[in-house]
Amino acid sequence: MLIITVITITLAIWGFPASHAHTLNRPASSPPTASILNGIILGTTTRVPTAPTPVVNQYLGVPFAKSPPERFLPPEDPEPWTSIWNATYYRPSCIQHFANDVFRKIFNSDQPPESEDCLHLNIFTPSTATECGRPVMVWIHGGSFQLGSARLSEYDGSFLAAKHGVVVVTMNYRTNVFGFPASPEIPLHQRNLGFMDQRKALAWVSRNIGAFGGDPSKVTIFGESVGGYSVKQLLINPPRPLPFRAAIIQSQAFGPAGGGEASWATLVKELECNATTAVQQLACVLDAPAEAIRNILDYRGLSFTPVVDNITNGPFLNDAFYQGSIAEVPILIGTNADEGTVLTSVMPPPEQMLGAIFGNNTASKELARLHYPSNATVAELQSRILTDYSYTCTTSAIAELLAHGYQNVWRYFFNATFPNNAPFKGAGAWHTSEIPLVFGTYRMDNETTAAQVRLSDSMQSAWAGFAKHPEDGPGWPMVGSQDKDLQLFDTNYAVRGRTIDRNLVDTACSYYDVSVQLNGL
Repeated sequence: MLIITVITITLAIWGFPASHAHTLNRPASSPPTASILNGIILGTTTRVPTAPTPVVNQYLGVPFAKSPPERFLPPEDPEPWTSIWNATYYRPSCIQHFANDVFRKIFNSDQPPESEDCLHLNIFTPSTATECGRPVMVWIHGGSFQLGSARLSEYDGSFLAAKHGVVVVTMNYRTNVFGFPASPEIPLHQRNLGFMDQRKALAWVSRNIGAFGGDPSKVTIFGESVGGYSVKQLLINPPRPLPFRAAIIQSQAFGPAGGGEASWATLVKELECNATTAVQQLACVLDAPAEAIRNILDYRGLSFTPVVDNITNGPFLNDAFYQGSIAEVPILIGTNADEGTVLTSVMPPPEQMLGAIFGNNTASKELARLHYPSNATVAELQSRILTDYSYTCTTSAIAELLAHGYQNVWRYFFNATFPNNAPFKGAGAWHTSEIPLVFGTYRMDNETTAAQVRLSDSMQSAWAGFAKHPEDGPGWPMVGSQDKDLQLFDTNYAVRGRTIDRNLVDTACSYYDVSVQLNGL
């Protein structure tokens, strides 16, 4: 189970590489304001030239909960403010933990400041008013539940807002031990604080987004990696009343199933807590400086992930499906062709990966190994096994299951690479590489290609179009409606993409399907 834990902790990782967004122009007009129950908020504006609605109002660093929160306690509603809240600049990210320097370099391009005072969100909305509220897209970032930030430049919602007339919201949530503490003194139902933060942010959007031009009845949640996993958990355990009407799941995989008790014990030991009882140990960690805790997480490589509480995390999608508890909303789901290339540095050897997947089923393990070239390098095998098992085949199974339950599901497959968006040679369509194209924040330089621009326009249109009219879908056939029901986004068909037979992508899934189902979706 140790290897499975390693795989599941790292399978849905992180943030992503430097991808300097397009240059935005700052209009000199009067700054925008919004009034909500907590008080008045002062924002700022930016301009996206040539967009249908070129001026975008930005409200950055708005508290959706009391911040800083009480350490290891659920989020509380934000307190009112008497003076105007200055939302013209980003607030810090929550405290992050990186597995190694490679991840720090690739997945933390902006290197934002970090703090426990982090429960803020950012709003990007067209400056012009409409008679009806605009559709809202709420983004949940990835990061293996160890890291991540709503303020990364790749998540700038200005381009989607200006080009497609939607309101974009990005949120912080607590990660690692600050978001998922494993003290035995903390009740199970209070350990998934990061998930609770996400739900608190969604509740805030439901109450307040109308003040920013959005319609709370037209919310689409979307997320990548463990952000996509978080979206899936919101479908499995939907808040009531339901705060969204559609969901987009990008590159999610098997979710981690707790197991932070050993990390908690190590943290207590490294803090040199003079404590013998669990109560005393918790008190010691509560009193410790945040920076000291973060340093220990990095030095000892400690991971803290969600526990199954069947409130915010769990049951498995398979079980929820047969229980009839999944939120019945349209779903867009997909993966990238080479998810695993940037994750190999934290993967066990290929034989151990296959052993963890198949257990004692030696025959299935050998068949799966024969699917890959005999001369493949260790890194190539690690990448392909992780991509096929944890991403492609898991997503295929989810899409098929929900479609068979008469849920409207659309699936995509991203397979495009660009020279100015690669962390290293041969990365391919790596984990998180679709995000700058979805947001329109890909790098604009002398290496930017026309196909890159067209493909981003196509993906922005699909995502925003789905948010506007989810029942109509993103522009291609639903899963199960015909043989060619998988939308391929690549450079050869950059303008509109093309639909292909999903079996062309799911070639390895015949080897993994049984294990995917046994391990739970």
